[in-house]
Amino acid sequence: MASLLSFLLFSQMAAAVSKGPLYDSFVSLSIELTGFPSFAGTKESPNQFSYNLIKALADAQGSPLVIRVGGNSADRAIYDANQSEATASSCDADPEAILCIGKSFFDSYGAFPNGTTYSHNFNLAASNSSGYDTLRETVPLACDALRGQLNVWEVGNEPDLYRGKWRPSDWPAEDYEADWQNATDSLKTYLQDACADMAANGSFSLMAPSVSSPGSGIKVTDIFNDGENSENFVKQISVHNYMAGASSSGVTVQNTLMSHKAVANKLQSHVNLAESLSDVDADYILGEHNSLYGGGASGKSNVFGAGLWVLEFSAYAASTGFIKREHFHQAVGSAYSAWLPVSKDSSDPQTNPPYYGKLAAATFLANSSTIEVKTIDLNGDADKDSGYGAYVNGTLQRVALLNLREFSSSSGSDRGSQNYTISVNPNESWVVKRLTAPGADVDTGVTFNGYSYEYGTLGLPTRDNSTSSDEKVTSDASGNLYVTVADSEAVIITK
Repeated sequence: MASLLSFLLFSQMAAAVSKGPLYDSFVSLSIELTGFPSFAGTKESPNQFSYNLIKALADAQGSPLVIRVGGNSADRAIYDANQSEATASSCDADPEAILCIGKSFFDSYGAFPNGTTYSHNFNLAASNSSGYDTLRETVPLACDALRGQLNVWEVGNEPDLYRGKWRPSDWPAEDYEADWQNATDSLKTYLQDACADMAANGSFSLMAPSVSSPGSGIKVTDIFNDGENSENFVKQISVHNYMAGASSSGVTVQNTLMSHKAVANKLQSHVNLAESLSDVDADYILGEHNSLYGGGASGKSNVFGAGLWVLEFSAYAASTGFIKREHFHQAVGSAYSAWLPVSKDSSDPQTNPPYYGKLAAATFLANSSTIEVKTIDLNGDADKDSGYGAYVNGTLQRVALLNLREFSSSSGSDRGSQNYTISVNPNESWVVKRLTAPGADVDTGVTFNGYSYEYGTLGLPTRDNSTSSDEKVTSDASGNLYVTVADSEAVIITK
C-alpha cells in the first residue's frame, strides 16, 4: 500500500543559498577527446543518432548545449600533420605517443545542431617538444574550426593527477601555475597570429583549473592565490565530480546513486570550495562529471537507477546557486555514457538509461538562466523522497519529485509507490511527465513522458503506448494536487 506524504510547496518558501542566476543549458555534456569524432561525425557527415539525441536535449532545455571536448585523452594527444585519420594510437610525430590526432579531427566541430558551442582542451601534460609543437600547430586549426561557436578554451585536464606521472610527486601549485601560465600565454600568442579577433581582450576566455575533485591534491585556492586568474581570462572555475570510483568498495546503486543524502554530501564539498573562492571573478562549473570515475561500472552506471541519479544530482546542483552548469562526461563504450554513438566490439549503437535522466533534468531545468530552483523540505524519508520546485519570478512553474526506493524488476515482489500531495493554487491544471522503467536494475525499456529515443529510429522519439504521456491532473478546491510515483520512478510536473 502506498504511503501518504504531504509535500507543501509554496512560492514564499526559503530559497537555497544562491550566488546568482544559472547559465543557460545547465545540463550540458563533456566528451572524451579521443571519442569526439565518433560521437559527432563531421560537419559534412554528422552522426545523425548523436545529432538527434542532442537536439532533443536542447529542445527540452530551450537552448543549445555546451559541449566540452577534452578529458584524459586531451593530455595524451599529439598532433601529426601527416596523419589522415582523426585519431590514431601511434604516429611519426612522436614514436612514444599513445594518442595522435590529425587535421581531420577538427572537422567534427560544427557537426552538432546549430547553436551548439564547444570548448577545446589542449595538452598540458606533455612538457616536451612534441607537446609544445602540438599546441603551436593545433591552435590555428582549433580557432578556425570554432570561429562563431567557441565557449571557452581549456589547457590541461586534472593536473593534480600529473603528480608521479608527468610531474614530480611533490609538484606544487606554484609550479603547476607556472606551466599553465606559460601554455596559456603561448595559446594567446598563437591565436593572435592565426585568429586575432579571438585573442582580443573580451574574446579570450578560459576554464580552469579542471582539477579532479574539490579535494584535489593541488588545492584550487592555492592555484588562484598563485595567480591563475591574474589576467582575468579565467571565466569558469572548472572542478570535476564523480560520486565514487567504478571499482571502489561499497558502491551500490541505492546507497551511492539513488540517495539524496549522498548527492547532497557530494555537492556540499563543491559549495564549500565555491564559497572559499568568492573573491575570484569567475563562475563555478562542473566541467566534467558523472556517476563513477574510471568509465563507470556495468550494472551500476548503465542502469535506470543511474538515470534517476542524473535527475537528482542535476536538480540539487541547480538548487545550490553556486554551480552554474554541469557537463556530464561521455566516452565511447563507457558504462556511464548516455549513448553509444557507433558500433563497438559486439555492441550496436544504443541509448542508455542516463540519457533519459538528462532529458528529464533538461525538461525540469528548461530556460535555466531564468529560473530559481528550491529544494522541498520533505516530511517523508529524507534520503529517498526528493523534491524540487523551479520558479520564474517567484512563481512556481515546474516540480520534480523522485521516489528513490530501489526496485528490482527481477525481485518477484509488488512494486511500491508513494502518494504525494502538493499544495498549489486551487483548481489549477498541471501535466505529469514520468521518467520510468521496469526497475532500477534495467538497462533497456526506459521512457520519459511515454517516449523512447532509441537507435532504431536514430534517436527520434517513438511513442510507447505501455506508458503514460502528459497525464492531466487538477488540484482540488483547497489547492491539493495528488500525484503517485512508483518506487524507482520520478515525475516532472509542469503547468
